[in-house]
Amino acid sequence: MNDKTIAIIGSGVVGTAIGHLLNQRGYRIAAISARTTKTLEQASQYIRAHATTDIAAAGFMADVILITTPDDMIETACNELAVRGVFGPEHYVFHTSGALSTNVLETARTKGAKVGCIHPMHAFATIDGAIEDLPGSVFGVTADEEALPLARQIAIDLGGEPITIRDEDRPIYHAAACAVCNYLITLVYYGQHLYESLLIPPDAALKAFLPLLKGDIRNIERYGTAMALTGPISRGDVGTVKGHVDALKRSLPEDVALYKLLGRYTVQVALDKRTIDREKADRFLEILDGD
Repeated sequence: MNDKTIAIIGSGVVGTAIGHLLNQRGYRIAAISARTTKTLEQASQYIRAHATTDIAAAGFMADVILITTPDDMIETACNELAVRGVFGPEHYVFHTSGALSTNVLETARTKGAKVGCIHPMHAFATIDGAIEDLPGSVFGVTADEEALPLARQIAIDLGGEPITIRDEDRPIYHAAACAVCNYLITLVYYGQHLYESLLIPPDAALKAFLPLLKGDIRNIERYGTAMALTGPISRGDVGTVKGHVDALKRSLPEDVALYKLLGRYTVQVALDKRTIDREKADRFLEILDGD
């Protein structure tokens, strides 16, 4: 399928990395577009293609249009392309948002184009990092029936593994990814905050936490999620958890609620791991549900 020409609308980190990798895999990137010449100059260092700030000019040069702008600009970009007559039945239009459905591409669909979403499940900070990390990523793919084979093939040619997500399921799909990726950062921040109450600075706290985090990732990869669980709830140490809750109530009462919430969910993980029984779980929940 890489005989088709591609235009990339929105040449930021993700769009530039995707274009660069597709170039390497034999796809013809006809054009790249961005709002500023500075962004285009950066993207042009990675992608051999016509560069323009006129998104319609870029769109007219391609069979496949990848809209890789920020989420709140995808529908606007699609609408502009539609108004300017870019789309027809021969076109494929994909966005790369994890949260949005294909409905934001409705103006392309009404012109006969086949639409979809190709979302890499990864957090990318830099172009070079994205180029390195995109291969091996899972891609959440949603597309019209005629567009699905191409969407999945693009994900595969990027070195990824496509999973098909229904349009109506995309909010939960994205919520799960946010919980794992974004809230992990929040948990580390929470731990640093608790350590600050002991006069341990954030950088020292992070140095202490990183081996724990790396060990968890290794154990998840080796044994699966539930089996990777360690700590007092996994061991059935009710007294330890009660001590945590009592100490937080005395010293950091505003931080008790989050600890309890996470603990309650962890009880279910320990039950799934089968290192505690129902009776022990209820004893934990009595502590974690109480005042």
